[in-house]
Amino acid sequence: MKHIHISKHLLQQALTILWLVLLSTVSGCSNPGLIFANSLARFDDYTAIENIPYDKHELNRLSVYLPEHKQPQPVTIIFFYGGCWGGCETLNKEHYLFVAQALTAKGFNVVIPDYRRHPEVKFDDIMRDATRAVEWVKAHIAEYGGDPDKLFLMGHSAGAHIAAMLTLNEKYLAPDTYRSIKGFIGLAGPYDFLPFTDAYQKIVFGPVENYPNTQPVVFVDGTEPPLLLLYGNDDDTVKPVNIESLSRTVKLKGGCVESHRYDGLNHADLLGALSIPLQAQEPVLNDIVDFVSYYVDGSKLCRH
Repeated sequence: MKHIHISKHLLQQALTILWLVLLSTVSGCSNPGLIFANSLARFDDYTAIENIPYDKHELNRLSVYLPEHKQPQPVTIIFFYGGCWGGCETLNKEHYLFVAQALTAKGFNVVIPDYRRHPEVKFDDIMRDATRAVEWVKAHIAEYGGDPDKLFLMGHSAGAHIAAMLTLNEKYLAPDTYRSIKGFIGLAGPYDFLPFTDAYQKIVFGPVENYPNTQPVVFVDGTEPPLLLLYGNDDDTVKPVNIESLSRTVKLKGGCVESHRYDGLNHADLLGALSIPLQAQEPVLNDIVDFVSYYVDGSKLCRH
């Protein structure tokens, strides 16, 4: 376990220009733009407590990021990264330092876990790891100044699917932990994506009879925590039917859902909007902060 303090660094307009150039070069979660964004995030103010074990496997490690404020911050956002559940990217939590920077700068605690992935494991084990990571946060975040009853789940792409399953299917989390989930934030998430189009998906989510139980939309009953669904209109990786289907189903069931669609952003851009150069140019981060701030006490009526 390692404690790191990262000091303040002033960024110049040239960084924004460089970011835009890099972001436009390659699409995908590991493009040069996101690598650049991650390097910039190392120069802002927050404290990182890295590689804390939440279970036995070497990938069952998480990092806690704390804002540099004198008063402990109550809200904790647990972020799950994507990468096709392991089917298309080799990623780890260190790739998403810029997400931690964006959210800690707004005063939130952030937890980013690693988890086992395909081809080593299938869907049930992926969800088992995600469940144990959230249960660890519930049990231990008070040790870092957080309120264990003020948790939000967040994810991008396949990570949004994982976080959505935890939010919508109550079987995964202990009842007390589930009651602590005040909301879900999904960036470019697949929520209703049958039939599977890639061979690896059929392996990850098999056997065939289990396919419907892997779709978050199936578990909507109208009593779930509020949902924030974000989508880039230039996304050609996750189809818009996913956000449309989940949003429509939640509304039909009487639940609480907000959705935002952004012109000019693709699958990677949507997450890249949380990076230092683009935080002030795109509304994504502000929409997340507004949602968390409104629903954090768990007593507000649905806004939409």
